[in-house]
Amino acid sequence: MMWLMWHMWVLLALSALLGGVIGWILRGARPEGTLRLPPREKPVAADPVPAAEPAKPMSSPEPAKPETVRPAPVAAKTGADATAGPDDLTRIKGLGPKAESTLAEAGVFHFRQIAAWSAADIEKYDALLNARGRIVRDNWVGQAKELAKG
Repeated sequence: MMWLMWHMWVLLALSALLGGVIGWILRGARPEGTLRLPPREKPVAADPVPAAEPAKPMSSPEPAKPETVRPAPVAAKTGADATAGPDDLTRIKGLGPKAESTLAEAGVFHFRQIAAWSAADIEKYDALLNARGRIVRDNWVGQAKELAKG
């Protein structure tokens, strides 16, 4: 029995070693970002060398401006809604504080906005929240319609 266990350890060590060698070969045995180039050959004296052009001053490229993400515009507030702040979206079953903050970043603050979602909006926000179908399963649109009334 002991011989069998010792034999299995030897096979395990050999397979690990073989895997390391294969990985080293496939990776190319060099750190990321390095490029192997063949050594340059020196030009033969018989080859004509073209005259070098004078160096032109290089202009530095403009740095790329980061794109700013702006929340979607919210419809104008009227009446009692104008004085009220954002709704507590966590009252919708299945919508937690993290999802509420993500929706706020996307410009969704009120039940009436969720109540007006179309099928395309549901797909968009399902992907944004990584909800995996929870919006439809928990009927967020229906719950939002009820909460928007009262």
